[in-house]
Amino acid sequence: MLDAVDFSEPHWLIWYFHVIGVISLNFDVFSVYLILFKSSHVDSFRFFLLNFQIACMFTDIHITFLMQPVPLYPLMGGYALGFLATRFSTIVVFLYIYQVASMIVCFVKKNQTISGTLTSFSIPRFLIWFLLGFLMVYTVTVVGMYYSLSVKESDKMQFVKENLPEYQSQFKSLPNFSIYQANSMLFIMVIVAVTGGLLAFLFFMAVLYNIFRMLSFMKIQMSANTYKRHRAAVHSLIAQFATSSVCFLPPISLVFVVFFKLPYAQVLVELLLAIACTHSPLNVSVLVATFPPYRAFFCRVFLRKEAAGLPALSAKTSAVVISHLST
Repeated sequence: MLDAVDFSEPHWLIWYFHVIGVISLNFDVFSVYLILFKSSHVDSFRFFLLNFQIACMFTDIHITFLMQPVPLYPLMGGYALGFLATRFSTIVVFLYIYQVASMIVCFVKKNQTISGTLTSFSIPRFLIWFLLGFLMVYTVTVVGMYYSLSVKESDKMQFVKENLPEYQSQFKSLPNFSIYQANSMLFIMVIVAVTGGLLAFLFFMAVLYNIFRMLSFMKIQMSANTYKRHRAAVHSLIAQFATSSVCFLPPISLVFVVFFKLPYAQVLVELLLAIACTHSPLNVSVLVATFPPYRAFFCRVFLRKEAAGLPALSAKTSAVVISHLST
């Protein structure tokens, strides 16, 4: 039996949205500043990284300012208290998938940049286009299937009356709400999302393996400093990719809630949603901590000291170091 659903406004979560939203926006703006103005000699790779950071920024703005979603788990629904209160979860699903897809594309670009003229390590152009097409189809398919689960605005109260009669008065008192059907389409969507996600992850692992194999091969052909810089750039991307995992805690919890009927679902998902909102501060912290030029800039400007293990860098030298990271 499902837990009773609390329809009251979770004040702690709304206040949390306000606080983490301001913090995340500051981190996002700082990361965009670093990429745009502290990477002047970097090639086109920085625009791929910029695309990912902007996607993170839009996600933060959407969730913490425009929407402020309140889940009603274990029910398949929720309501929003922000400025944009319609179809909130569908947009969030799109933004989360787009973030991960953008990061995978960053790895592909890094692979192509490092490989240079080494055609044996370069990913064939047709395979890159296939990956891009797959990611686009996967995103549109999952988002479209999720959207199709949503009950139409004109049918919402009738759906509640037929399936959740004990909650009619509570739903009527809400300023807005979205509710989704737990039917066979949900099961198909989960299968498609998991299968496509695994395929994308396998491709990502193949690219990552190829990058490290390439670095191992080129180690004897490049200077020690250049090798370390390439490796540091790859490690930074891996760390940023790992932080993206916190975005998928709420969707994963939803699957467990629906299929396994976990207790205390509503509190659990609210906490997981709060954790997911920490993605940008975590991601930008990893970006600054693992990219030596950005770490040096942060230490010099905010800590008024040179970063440990890094020599004092002039503006010209810093630009050269950043260029090495992306070439």
